[in-house]
Amino acid sequence: MIRGFYTAGSGMISQSRKLDVSGSNLSNARTSGYKKSEVTTASFSDKLIMKYEGLSLPSEIGSLSPGTRIDSVSSNLEQGGVIETGNPFNLAIQGEGFFTLTQADGTVGYTRNGEFLLDPQGYITDANGNRLMGENGPLNTGGRQFSVTSEGDVFVNGTEIGRLSIYNPADPTGMTRQESGLFTDVSGAGGKAFSGQIAQGSLEMSNVDVMEEMMAIMSSQRAFQACSQVAKMIDSTLAKTVEIGKIG
Repeated sequence: MIRGFYTAGSGMISQSRKLDVSGSNLSNARTSGYKKSEVTTASFSDKLIMKYEGLSLPSEIGSLSPGTRIDSVSSNLEQGGVIETGNPFNLAIQGEGFFTLTQADGTVGYTRNGEFLLDPQGYITDANGNRLMGENGPLNTGGRQFSVTSEGDVFVNGTEIGRLSIYNPADPTGMTRQESGLFTDVSGAGGKAFSGQIAQGSLEMSNVDVMEEMMAIMSSQRAFQACSQVAKMIDSTLAKTVEIGKIG
């Protein structure tokens, strides 16, 4: 019976994590370039149940699953819809790849969010001040308007100042989201040539399906409540067993 209590508990933990992930996806449904997170669950190894009667050989009754666990939380990198905004500071990647950003501490991160602006020093940055990287370093426009070709070449007043550094991971499964919201590549496989296009004056939308996430939340809530009820029933039964033991 105690084993059943832990089985129900593992289900509650798994469903709680699923609710967190779906909630995060919903809260970022309107975040440009956001890639939804997906949860993969796995079952603990089933236990074989045997029946022993006297000196006879044991007979198999069946198996018992000790519960489920979260196996992984990964990012779905499918392309989101691209809309035209007419804002020259908006860039969208059509195809595979990520914009490269340098953070304040010097570390590099990657993003699909193409909402950029100019900082007081004339650098192109994201909303958090991370600088957009070209192939030869951070891109500085001198505070002036710029244009970007479909190949990623950046021009100011007709003069090329660099080409966007688009990171195209050789192993997309290694792209891991950090607390900052940027991605890093933990695969160690490196990058490959960029074969997509850059669209200036456009933004890639989130690839979150709102209805799908709402259905996932409802399903996880029902599963969590069911596991919770099972745990309460087992707890109540155990409490009565202890009372009977005291009386005896």
